[in-house]
Amino acid sequence: MQESYPVIAKIPTHILTWGKWVEESLGEHKEIVICITGNPGLPGFYTKFLSTVYECLGKEMPVWIIGHAGHDEAKKTQYTKSIPTLENNSNLYNLEGQLHHKVEFIRKYVPSDVRIHLIGHSIGCYLALELLKIPDISDRIQHCYFLFPTIERMADSRNGFMLTKCVKPIYFIVRLFYRCIDLLPNFLKIWIIYIYFLLSGIPKFYLGTALKYTNPSVIDKVWFMALDEMEKVRELDSDIILQNKDRLKFYYGTTDGWVPVKYCNELKSRIHGVDAEICTRKIDHAFVLRSSEQMGFMVSEWILKHRVV
Repeated sequence: MQESYPVIAKIPTHILTWGKWVEESLGEHKEIVICITGNPGLPGFYTKFLSTVYECLGKEMPVWIIGHAGHDEAKKTQYTKSIPTLENNSNLYNLEGQLHHKVEFIRKYVPSDVRIHLIGHSIGCYLALELLKIPDISDRIQHCYFLFPTIERMADSRNGFMLTKCVKPIYFIVRLFYRCIDLLPNFLKIWIIYIYFLLSGIPKFYLGTALKYTNPSVIDKVWFMALDEMEKVRELDSDIILQNKDRLKFYYGTTDGWVPVKYCNELKSRIHGVDAEICTRKIDHAFVLRSSEQMGFMVSEWILKHRVV
């Protein structure tokens, strides 16, 4: 695995790769796997999932993941100083800005003759659908795999209601709280996260990544994007799904506070023959925390099924 923070759309962006680094020639590789994260867009949470995908594909296909703009800041001073502030650059961090960010990444690093197996998780699925509307990007996409897709009516979901009606009105208190947390020494922050992980059954493997989520600058951008999602992700774009039905795979959870099962049932009734599956394993929306390997096995099987032959 390789990682760095190349500048994409003016923002140093956390990229993780397996097989080939983004700036290396892909050589004879004519297929690649790219994953777009959910929100928060911290690639570190996806390492076990994507390493499993890479191994199951026989290490024959490069696997890349791109984090969201501003959601994962580099420790190095030269990167940190160059990050545009949210206050003066909101257009870089909203949903539209995140889409442009992914477009620039693909145009910059993926040759036009290389086919993309595109994995979207949560809001990453919405961005993937939007990428299908851009001809030169859509032409490179072989198949999309949408995991727990937040592609419609986010504010109407159980979690969306809690976010907009309960958390948003008192967010100034939440904001003050996490700024106070940031003043604590690192060892104390790590201890607090460790206790939370222990109580929640989350592997301590993710401690380092979770620590990044205590950065107020990052949380501000995560929250800003989340509010934009509530405003923008409304009605299902049936037209783009119908146009690309044969290269879309949807995977819905049964315990998902963001995507109720009825969204899957309504999708299948609206678009006949769409490949939409309901999870029978009670995997959480945030599958990367407890079910990374299980999802990695499944997704790699789907990719092998839809490989270029």
